[in-house]
Parts: sequence; C-alpha cells; structure tokens
Amino acid sequence: MRRVLPLALLAALLAGPAGASSFSFSTSFTPGDFRSLADAFGDAISFPNLGTAASTGVVGFEVMAAAGGPQVDTGSHWWRSGVDARTFGGVLTGYRGIVRKGLPGHLDIGAQVGRVAGEQFWGGELRWGIWDGGFLAPAAALRLAYSRLGGSAVALDVSEVQLVVSKGFLVVSPYVAAGYRRTVAKADFGDPVPRRQRVDAQRWTGAVGARFTLLPFFHVVAEARRGWTTSFFVGAGVGL
Repeated sequence: MRRVLPLALLAALLAGPAGASSFSFSTSFTPGDFRSLADAFGDAISFPNLGTAASTGVVGFEVMAAAGGPQVDTGSHWWRSGVDARTFGGVLTGYRGIVRKGLPGHLDIGAQVGRVAGEQFWGGELRWGIWDGGFLAPAAALRLAYSRLGGSAVALDVSEVQLVVSKGFLVVSPYVAAGYRRTVAKADFGDPVPRRQRVDAQRWTGAVGARFTLLPFFHVVAEARRGWTTSFFVGAGVGL
C-alpha cells in the first residue's frame, strides 16, 4: 500500500482544480513587501534535491511524494497585506509529486508538480553525474532546475544551478549541495492605479539531506535547504 501513495498524490496534484488566488494585495502592500513575498514563494516552489548525486542509469526511475517549504513570519507586513493563506507550524508548506528517469550518459531528468497556499506550480530538472563514486570516494553531480508558478495574481520563475556531493552507505546516503538561484516575479498592484511590478532576486543556496532505504525499492528522504530563509522537506518514494 505504501508504494502506491506517491502515485496517488501525483495524480491528485495533476487533476486538482486551480481554485481562487491566494494573493490578495491591500492598498498598503509595497514593492518591498513584494520582494519578500517573491523570496518566500521562491523558496517554496524551488525544486528540492531529495536525492543523491549518483546517476541511476538507463533502468533507473523514481516516483515520489514530498512536502515542505520555508519558515515564514505570518506577523510580517508582507504576509498580512499580500497573502490569503495559512501555514503549518510557521512553515509555508507545499505538496508535490516528483518523477525522475535515468538516461544514458550519466544523465537523469525529473519533473515536479504541486501546490502551495492553493497555487499550482510545476518544474523540471536535469542532473549530470560527474562522478559516480566508489567504495571510499563520494559521488558528484551538476544539477540544473527550473520551477514556475503562474495562472494567478503572481507569476514566479525560479532557476537554480547546483553542485551535489553524496556518499552511499548500507541504508543511508547523506548528501550536500551548494548553488546559485535566480527568482523573477511579476504582479500588478498599487494605489490608486495598479502598475506592473517586477522582482529579480539572486542568491547563493545550500542544502543538506539524507536518503534512507527502508525496504527494497522504497525510500524516504529528509532535506534542509538555505535560500531566503531555512526550508525543510520530507519525501517518500519508490524506484531503482
């Protein structure tokens, strides 16, 4: 039963209705508030690693259900004047389904689709295994990821490049990652006449996590990421 849960969540995310927008800009909402909103939601929709650096090969595949996001201050002005949503324990929690497939040439591709604060987002990734490691040596990979939130009051694009290093053991594979992210956000707001506002934020990012293989073909992953603030993600999946 546990092995079909990632597939069920992925199907639900793909089929879910769009719903009303969770962004509701008051007359006091400022461009500075919009930058904070873009940073927070950029953390929330960015494609988490939730995996190691080792390439999976042409027979490799993975289907995963994941949840998590950044810590936010719901008492801040940008949240109270711009967002109509709830957090879970102070975390802007997004839910996503992730699929990955191994390709020749030490390449892996992946896609994600999910929801955060009632808004739908999607994304893709490409990972190139620079070195698959060995008995003592760690694996290393270069990873490119892109995510987009659209179809509402805010359009948000997140691009990231990362270097990932991991080491596999019997049941656990810890990993670390460091990279660079660009977040571009657009929205119309302002008083008395709304105007197009744009944010282009760039920052260094980092992540640390571990993948645990509990049963054959079944694993769980936990990850902490650092972008605008600290984010936490957990996932459970099946695959080779």
